[in-house]
Amino acid sequence: MTDGKAIWIAIPTFRRPAELRHLLETLASIIDRRDVMLLIADNDGDAQQGAAIVQALKLEGYPLPLTLLPVPEPGLCAVRNAIFATAVADPTMRFVAMIDDDEWPQQGWLDALLACQAQVGADVVAGPVDFHFTGRPPRWALQTLVFRPEQRAWGATSMLWASNNLLVSRRALGLISQPWFDMRFNRSGGEDLDFLARLREAGARFAWAPQARVSEWVPSERAKLSWVLKRMWRIGFTETLTRRKQRPGAAGQVMLLGRTLGILMVRTAGLAMMLLPGARRVDIAGQWIKCWGRLYALSGGAHSHYGAL
Repeated sequence: MTDGKAIWIAIPTFRRPAELRHLLETLASIIDRRDVMLLIADNDGDAQQGAAIVQALKLEGYPLPLTLLPVPEPGLCAVRNAIFATAVADPTMRFVAMIDDDEWPQQGWLDALLACQAQVGADVVAGPVDFHFTGRPPRWALQTLVFRPEQRAWGATSMLWASNNLLVSRRALGLISQPWFDMRFNRSGGEDLDFLARLREAGARFAWAPQARVSEWVPSERAKLSWVLKRMWRIGFTETLTRRKQRPGAAGQVMLLGRTLGILMVRTAGLAMMLLPGARRVDIAGQWIKCWGRLYALSGGAHSHYGAL
């Protein structure tokens, strides 16, 4: 499949042809390395719009090595596991850089991830995500936590939270058992948090590279209060699913329930802060709704948000 590329840039995609093309064209304009290969994992078994983009770019003389990986089994875990399985099968692969199909890297992205990894000796490195609204967003959307890039100091860090801007070393993939992404999270989301939590328990070293920035499209349907609050509910739900897995049994359940009820009481009392001038009302309400997502997960509720990717 490859001619021995050490760095794989892996892109899971599902029915976002315009965004995928923009991402691939951006990569071609900023990546100037001979040790890089792009792996496009198309998670659409029907339309295969990602495959069509890959084929079109090859015909246009795309300058970077480009490999298509069809993944007909739907779901976040299915496509991410297929990416890692394909990558580790190549003995020359040293790193997999993960980026989503609705994102694009900023100048210096890959070099910043690799430099941080080398200097810290990290197994996994992440960077921030800047949000780019496709329309004119309401003022509150520019301020809410959901659309604010994470800020941390450069260097070693105790935990990472997501896989949409992530450099994973070959060593890291050998620290935990397969499947790397637990199929119980295939339709709910939260699979990346579970993956990273298991890596931390296995002794993986994490780092943060503030200069390794990517941008993410925010379509107009996401710049709405209803979407943001649903997003906060899902975050609470999926975070609790991972914590339940880490703390199995009745004792762990009771501990999580007690903690969640305590947080809910604090958040409920904090709703009064919404009346204050200048209050970030969306964030206050979102943190309260996040607690209800946690309680739903603790009650054994199921949630399927993703049909495929």
